[in-house]
Amino acid sequence: MTKNQFRTDTERYLDFIKDNFEGTTYDEKCRKMRQYADIFYELYTQGKISTCNPKNLKKEDIYAYQLFRRRTVMDTTILKDFSMISDLLAFVGNTAMMEYKAVYGKKKPKSYSGRKDPLPDDVIDKVYDLARMTDNWTILEGCVAIILGCAAGLRPQEIKQLYAHDVHHLEAEPYVYIEHVKGEGSWGRKRKAPLNDGVSDIIEKYLQMRERKLEDAGMMSEAMFPSFRTNREFVTQQSMSRFKGKVQKALNVKPFELKDARRSYGQRMLDRGVPIANVSYCMGHDSIETTQKFYANYREKQMLKGVYSTPGIQENMRGI
Repeated sequence: MTKNQFRTDTERYLDFIKDNFEGTTYDEKCRKMRQYADIFYELYTQGKISTCNPKNLKKEDIYAYQLFRRRTVMDTTILKDFSMISDLLAFVGNTAMMEYKAVYGKKKPKSYSGRKDPLPDDVIDKVYDLARMTDNWTILEGCVAIILGCAAGLRPQEIKQLYAHDVHHLEAEPYVYIEHVKGEGSWGRKRKAPLNDGVSDIIEKYLQMRERKLEDAGMMSEAMFPSFRTNREFVTQQSMSRFKGKVQKALNVKPFELKDARRSYGQRMLDRGVPIANVSYCMGHDSIETTQKFYANYREKQMLKGVYSTPGIQENMRGI
């Protein structure tokens, strides 16, 4: 069997950068880089690229990878792939990524520049109802992961690395303390996020079931989402996606991203009249400009409806 040189060089690269990242961030980087190595090796064994040696990789091979990934993930995800793959290629002295960008131009993945929609209110309501009804552990895990996005504005990475004792759902003013934040150690800041939507009963139900699961497994864990399959402190992002997928299937709703739940938090906070500076803090945005860019047009439809329903405007439009 052909040696997977891509995986060998990936391990050398990961060992080289190990001291530059915090533990959980490094673990996630390892998972992704190994995934890329396995994809390149698979493409090589199928004859779709010329080599599985990163040093000899060509721009055409990178384009073949892009086409393969585009079948299952969005362009924004492929761009994140390319960011890490580019670092690996630079490590082994290969300029193929620069050549790819120069030659393929318009064919390369497009970055996202617009505003994505939040989860529809009816889907959120269905998630809340399902969480209150279900006795299925995996489905409840998925519901609570989504709820922490919808009701507290956590990013997927922040949900994954949350501690159970940081969810203060029984307080008079319930909140979640987010310790492991996106950009941790650089621009991210720890924060308290109000827990909205009256979901304390769901959180309590989940925590009680979580304790029983830990007891049955003979385990101790501080993680909100314990890893029962490995000795990791937290579950993987892949596991979080699997939890969410179980909920989608149970509800028979259109597929959505876990990030969409977080978008709902910002949307609903602003719709309820919370000042944008406060929303920016609760969401952990680096600046208020970020909040304005993605959420300031939150009332566009409502404002237009308000304009068209104004009697004077209606008369003017009808030429009265």
